[in-house]
Amino acid sequence: MNITMLEKLGFTNGEIRVYSALLRLGESSSGSIIVKSKVSRSKVYEILERLKEKGLVSECTRSGVKHFQPLSPKRILDYIHRKEKTLMKQKEDFKEVLPTLMQLQKENEEEQELKAYVGIEGIKTYFEDTLNNLDENNEYLAMTFSEKSWQSKSLSLLFKKFHQQRAEKGIKAKVITNDKNLESQKHVNLSETGLYEFKTVDVVLPTGIAISGDCVATFVWGKSPRIFSILCKNNAEQYRKFFYDLWNKGN
Repeated sequence: MNITMLEKLGFTNGEIRVYSALLRLGESSSGSIIVKSKVSRSKVYEILERLKEKGLVSECTRSGVKHFQPLSPKRILDYIHRKEKTLMKQKEDFKEVLPTLMQLQKENEEEQELKAYVGIEGIKTYFEDTLNNLDENNEYLAMTFSEKSWQSKSLSLLFKKFHQQRAEKGIKAKVITNDKNLESQKHVNLSETGLYEFKTVDVVLPTGIAISGDCVATFVWGKSPRIFSILCKNNAEQYRKFFYDLWNKGN
């Protein structure tokens, strides 16, 4: 008997062995079936019941002893037909709930992307990408930049150029720092570029964070400065809320 085919149709190994044994034995008692199929007594009755439900075995009593008789293998076609009908109904039922499931996926599905920008050229590219992805309906929010950023002349020029181009596009900027050193503030307060607001707060801030659209960027300074940018709407919304909680407490 093609065991693999029957398994694909949903028959268990035990069902196949018991039914095969019955086909070879003909009408038999449970004892003969157990010997022929090598299925334990504790399982054989449960298996015979399942085969009866599938329409492949019948039962009768002779001299007070239960006997089981295999029905024609053609009955397997009837079993397949019943499965097809059940599957068709399940398919139609599933079609009714599918739009709800798709909507749930759509509500929770979100584009996520991680990018790394390395070196001065990489930072240039980040600023270009940011400008390309924002318009006058967006804003650029930033939290405190370390001294290493503005002590580097090339980085200072990049920041200033970015904010000039940002202002030209009508994009507003808000920047928070916790550095009350007036000399330091001169380097990060680029209000002259336009559409630029600046505040100081009395709390510890994460260093070098920028929020724009659905993107949160972390600036890491060193010999080779780099930016790690995460595109994730939920993440950006959380950072934006954190920013404005601080902004509203700033001076």
